[in-house]
Amino acid sequence: MMFVLRNDEGFTLLDALMSLLVFSIISLSFPMIMKAFVTIKSESVPPRYYEWNLFSESLRSELWGGVNIMVSPERFSFEKGGELITYERYQNSIRRKVNDRGHEVVLQSIHSITFSQVPQGVKVEIDFQKGERVESEFYYFNKENMSETPG
Repeated sequence: MMFVLRNDEGFTLLDALMSLLVFSIISLSFPMIMKAFVTIKSESVPPRYYEWNLFSESLRSELWGGVNIMVSPERFSFEKGGELITYERYQNSIRRKVNDRGHEVVLQSIHSITFSQVPQGVKVEIDFQKGERVESEFYYFNKENMSETPG
């Protein structure tokens, strides 16, 4: 006679150890996963100077050739290609509108902004919310101004 042992009780300890191993791996890797998410989030936001450079270069190229420039302390507008282009403060950002339509945010996290007119251009002074201050002058050029220069 052969005696066959059919008892599954010995595997419960092995199952418990495997479950504990899987749980330990997941719990120990959780802080690393959270740190990776925080790093990805912080790296996805461009530094302030990138945003400022993008804004200033796009404004510089768009203003070049503009006519009928109108400047007030918190907004300025000009015509180019038959369209009225406006840059103005909107809450804590600067937005761009074309023909008084649209809402394109071109610069964010600003504390204050001042537009002022300079000869042949516009001076922009910006204080960001974290205390950084930048300023630049943007000039326009059109063929009507060429006849005014002595030559």
